[in-house]
Amino acid sequence: MKKLVVFVEGQTEQIFVERLLEEAAGKNNIQIEKRQATGGQATQRKLKLISASTPDSSHKFFAQIVDCGADDRVKSDIVERYEGLVSAGFETIVGIRDVYPTCLYADIQKFRRGLQFRVKTRPVEVVFVLGVMEIETWFITEYTHFQRLNSALTPDLIRARLGFDPRTDDIQLRNHPADDLNNIYHLVGLSYKKDRYRVQRTVDVLDYERMYCELPSRLPDLKTLVSVIDQFLSV
Repeated sequence: MKKLVVFVEGQTEQIFVERLLEEAAGKNNIQIEKRQATGGQATQRKLKLISASTPDSSHKFFAQIVDCGADDRVKSDIVERYEGLVSAGFETIVGIRDVYPTCLYADIQKFRRGLQFRVKTRPVEVVFVLGVMEIETWFITEYTHFQRLNSALTPDLIRARLGFDPRTDDIQLRNHPADDLNNIYHLVGLSYKKDRYRVQRTVDVLDYERMYCELPSRLPDLKTLVSVIDQFLSV
């Protein structure tokens, strides 16, 4: 069974990556285990099991998704556990984190180089994926989901009321996409917060065919993630 591990900065990314993997692999083909990293500084860092799908002989793939609890923990958790992951047979290691509020858009390339510093590349290369400026950029760019939440929430309404168009504008250039998403939802009396209910509501209405096949041309880091998943799922 092929094994992949994804370290993410928080609950939002964990919920999204779980659904993306299920859609890409087919729910019956992949076993997914979600863990939460706890401790550090005064206590030993541990990975607490949150949930796990039931193992089945039909599963071809295994994925572990680790919620690191903070963006700056993603790299350190990978570095600390790298040898153990390789020994356990994980052949794909990914780290996903936002850019905001760590650095400005102009400093992203320097930030990427910093993420790779002192991270082992053999026998398994670690792939870092950035939400530029936040992963909510991806949700906004998948603008068709808005009308599945409320038919009145059209791109034209967003452009008229908020001054940008998710159909054509590069949402990566916006400073705080999570706030933008909340402002969009507010247009029809909804809200977006990073709690489980609201994140799950959004993740459940995204068009994953568009996320996987169309949006990578607009979102380079999503393209990287999709490419890694494709390679992982190749038999």
